[in-house]
Amino acid sequence: MQNEVARAIDAGVEERLSVLLEGIGDSFYALDREWRFTYINRTAEAYYGIPHQDMLGRVIWDVFPWSAGTELRQRYEQVFASGEPASFEAEAVSAPGHYLEFHIFPYNGGLGVSFRDWTERRRAEEEMRESQARLRALADNMPLGMVYQMTDDADHEIRRLIYMSQTCEHLTGVPAEDVRVNPGLLYELVLPKYRAQMFEKEIEAHREEKPFDLEIEMRHARTGEIRWHRIVVTPRRLANGTRVWDGTQIDITDHKRAEEHLHLLVNELNHRVKNTLATVQSLAAQSFSKTGTDADGALAKARHAFEARLFALARGHDALTRENWEGARLAEIVDQAFAPYRREQDNGNILETEGPDLRIAPSMALSLSMALHELCTNALKYGALSVAGGCICIAWSVAEDCAGNRLTMRWEERGGPPVKPPTRKGFGSRLIEGGLSRELNGSVRLAYEPAGVVCTIDVPLS
Repeated sequence: MQNEVARAIDAGVEERLSVLLEGIGDSFYALDREWRFTYINRTAEAYYGIPHQDMLGRVIWDVFPWSAGTELRQRYEQVFASGEPASFEAEAVSAPGHYLEFHIFPYNGGLGVSFRDWTERRRAEEEMRESQARLRALADNMPLGMVYQMTDDADHEIRRLIYMSQTCEHLTGVPAEDVRVNPGLLYELVLPKYRAQMFEKEIEAHREEKPFDLEIEMRHARTGEIRWHRIVVTPRRLANGTRVWDGTQIDITDHKRAEEHLHLLVNELNHRVKNTLATVQSLAAQSFSKTGTDADGALAKARHAFEARLFALARGHDALTRENWEGARLAEIVDQAFAPYRREQDNGNILETEGPDLRIAPSMALSLSMALHELCTNALKYGALSVAGGCICIAWSVAEDCAGNRLTMRWEERGGPPVKPPTRKGFGSRLIEGGLSRELNGSVRLAYEPAGVVCTIDVPLS
């Protein structure tokens, strides 16, 4: 009776053990002390491609005769002889080029063997190591920059430097090995006026898990020279959830000095252009005043027109000066063109505008400034600005064609006296239709509609 109970218990244990071994996900088989297969789970059967009934009871070395003399067989024999379990990776004897992770241990008087195919993971790890080696070789030879990686805890209190390129010493004067031990050595080189800003940027980036970009000045540890640095740090998550910060720090001192030099040159250019405009205005005033009699006032009108055009050019120049000649907002160019006429009319409703916030190139800004001045002058003499209640509507938009973006701009006069086409074209009309289209490589059309002059401008933005 007791033997039957014992056999029942053993059978139950074996059944539960079989369920467990079939469900572990790894390949598993068991060998007795004679090296014969006593159990093979379905995963191992599928891996070998041999039915388990063709393997059970057979000696493993007979099933895989090519294993003789291999390191893998020696590992099996060492575990069997010592009784000590072993875990290792080895090339599969049944499938050259495939690598398996083995766990071998004493089991039921023989050996238990579990394994899994890690070939793809091994290849990925090798490719990763090669990629990291290439990146490190690149990072360690950056002439004006360095690369580093850090991890931190949830409270941003413990930060660990896990990599620092060798170029750190050239960039900061501190060897990379010293920084790996104490990252605070670099913070000590940051000028005090930037430290609070840098700390706030780091806290914000940590809290919102977003990149940060910062320009600071640092003192070189060896030379004592103050140099500009740009730091760009980006977070990412590893597969295990760990947050890593990838940082790049480059020396931008030469770039900063070039910016300062360019700023000085632009200021000098602005100063000289203003002096030139003032000189031209003075020469014009003297020339017009010494031409003899002016019975019909033609010379005074000519002088006034010339000075007005000169002032229009100066206003366009001023708008560009405020933007360091990098371009200007179209809305500001339009507003500047109408500024003198608002004062004359004492009316803030003479202009209606509609269009996107658009920046235009310096050459376009000056050309449009001159063209708008001529249109305003004509409107003041003959059109909508010559009567109370008249106004100008200016609308612009951007459209895209095969050559790039184009600016379409429309000037429309409303509320003025009836308009008739002129019998001849004056300087202003020629400047608008001919000069503007030629300078901006576009088209300009003046239409003398009865309700008011309409000017349509279509030019490329590039």
